Amino acid sequence: MIRFTKKYWTVLRVGAVVLYIRFLLRVKSLPLVLDRLSRRPRTQGPDDREMEKLAYYVDRWLHVFPYNVKGNCFPRSLAVYWFARRMGYPVHFQCGVRKDASHLDGHAWLTLNRVPFHEPSQHWQRFTVTFLYPPDSVTNGQVGLSRSE
Repeated sequence: MIRFTKKYWTVLRVGAVVLYIRFLLRVKSLPLVLDRLSRRPRTQGPDDREMEKLAYYVDRWLHVFPYNVKGNCFPRSLAVYWFARRMGYPVHFQCGVRKDASHLDGHAWLTLNRVPFHEPSQHWQRFTVTFLYPPDSVTNGQVGLSRSE
C-alpha cells in the first residue's frame, strides 16, 4: 500500500510541477523562470533511479496534456531541470536552433558535465546552442552562435 501511495504521490507532484512551469512561462521571461526553478536548496542526494522515474512521469504528463503540437522539449526540459536541481544534479538547461530548408527549428535539453541528461533521443546533436543556463563558467556565460553550412 505504501508503494502504491508513493507512486501516485510522485505522479501528482510531477503534474503540479508541469502546471507550475506552464504558469510561470506565461508571466515571466525564461531567465526569470530558470532563476525561480533553481532557487530551492537540495532536499536529497542524486539518485539515478528516482531521476529516471521522474523524467518518465514528466514525459507521461506531457503526452497526455501536450504543451505544443510541435513538441514538448521545452517544458519537459524545465520540469526535469527542476527535479534534477533539487536532487543535487548540477545540470544545465540548453536551447538551440537549426535551419532547415525553409524555417528555423528549436530544441531544449539538459546536460550534465556537457553530456545530455535524460534526453530521450539524439535529436539535440543537430542544434547550435544559443542559450545556456546557468551560464558556463568556462566561457564566462557567453554562448557562441555559429552558422550552419
